[in-house]
Order: sequence, then structure tokens, then C-alpha cells
Amino acid sequence: MLGSANEKNAFLSELSTAEYAALRSHLAPLELHVGQCLHYLGDAVDEVVFPHSGLVVMSMPLRDSPGAAAALIGRDGVVGALAALAGAPAVSDTIVHVAGQASRLSATAFRQVWDQNPSLRRRLARYSLALLAQSQQNALCHAVHPVEARICRWLLTIQACCAGNKVPLTQSTLAQMLGVRRTTVTLIAGRLEAHGVIRCHRGSMQIVDQHELEQRSCECHAMLNGYVSKLLAVPADGRPAAIAAPLDRASVVASSDFSLPLCGEG
Repeated sequence: MLGSANEKNAFLSELSTAEYAALRSHLAPLELHVGQCLHYLGDAVDEVVFPHSGLVVMSMPLRDSPGAAAALIGRDGVVGALAALAGAPAVSDTIVHVAGQASRLSATAFRQVWDQNPSLRRRLARYSLALLAQSQQNALCHAVHPVEARICRWLLTIQACCAGNKVPLTQSTLAQMLGVRRTTVTLIAGRLEAHGVIRCHRGSMQIVDQHELEQRSCECHAMLNGYVSKLLAVPADGRPAAIAAPLDRASVVASSDFSLPLCGEG
């Protein structure tokens, strides 16, 4: 339950009045700037960040390159929570790719609130499962799906993170996130634009035909969103009855019409 219209993080929105009150006294505003590193792989995680807008990318660096994106965190998510709780080093580089607003609190304060609120633990565990599912799906997607389908899927995911039809990323940044050459993204973006699916601008891409982009996306888009939809159906008290029905894999693969993307519409 949020205290003001500016606090739009979906994780915070889901909290009860008591849970949010316990966190609110520790929260401070944070401006997210493009290129800002919230932490590097192996860093101590001293803060937990709740984005209200913008896009944060978790990536695994390689010796001679920034590596590819492992997971995206938008306004539904939390940055650094598990590492802060465990007193563990950061598991990835975590870089801001789209500017925005956020709230932050110290790892120490977050641990104190966590210890006193069992239902908050369940909510964080549920979100952590969603983030794990995303990173696993991304690993599979990078390994087996053609680049055009992957680009379409990531445009849909980034769109959900940022809201609206405009994807405020350069083709070079998108190529880096996907672990492919910039020329490959440029070629495919041009083909999608020629078919009326997207419109390319300097520094951004606009989605023109949402349905066609979904059709051209790989099955990972629907599979992940289907799982997250089931996951979000788990009540705050943790009772499993709401997800007793198994995920219908066949119907998920056949359709990408889901309204609860991992990074979206909190």
C-alpha cells in the first residue's frame, strides 16, 4: 500500500498497510541514471532498491566484454534484496539502462523489517522465484532461439518495464543485452520496420503492431508470463490451493496473450 502517487513500485504496492509502514520510515528517494551501477559482481550489497520507473539490467560480465543480460528489473521488482538479507556479494553487475525513479533503504534496515514481518518474507520469496524463472528462461532463450525471435521477445519485455509503446534503448545497447552484434540488431530492426511492426528512431524503437510482435516472438515470452501469472496468484498467506492446477504448457506455448509480464504493469 503506497503512501503517494509517486511510489509506483508494484512490490511495494502489494504490501499491507502495516508492512509498508514498517518499510516507509527507512525509504529514501533515488534517481536512476543511465549507466549507473547499483553494484558490480562480487560487491557487498549495502542497499535494497525498489524501482518506480526505468530499467535495471542484471548482466554477467566476461573477461573482454560486458556480457549479456541475465534478467531485467523494472517497476515490479527489487534490486539486491536476497544478497542484502544473506550478507552475500552481488551475483551480477546491475546497471541502469533506462533512467527513472526509485526508493532505497539500507541492507541493515531491510533485514530488521524482514525479521519482523513473515508475510513480507513470503512476498519476497515469490518475487525471487519470478526473477529466477526469468534468468533461467533467458539462458535457454539465448542458447536455442533465433535472434529475430529473441529481439521481438525482449522488445515486449522492455516495453512492459518502461510502460507505453516506446522502447528507449539504442540498437547498440539492445545488441549488448542480447550478446549479439549491433549490425545484426540493425538488420533485423530494419526488417521489422519494413513490415510495419516497429518504427526506429534515434536512440529508441517504437512498437507499432503489438500483435505481430508477439507472433514473431519466441515461445519464451508466453511461457515466462504464464508462470508468473500462476505465481502471482499465490495468496500472501502462502497457501498453495490457488495454484493447485498445473500450468498448461500446450496452451501457454500456443498463445502469448498474457497481461502480467514480469517487468510490467504493477
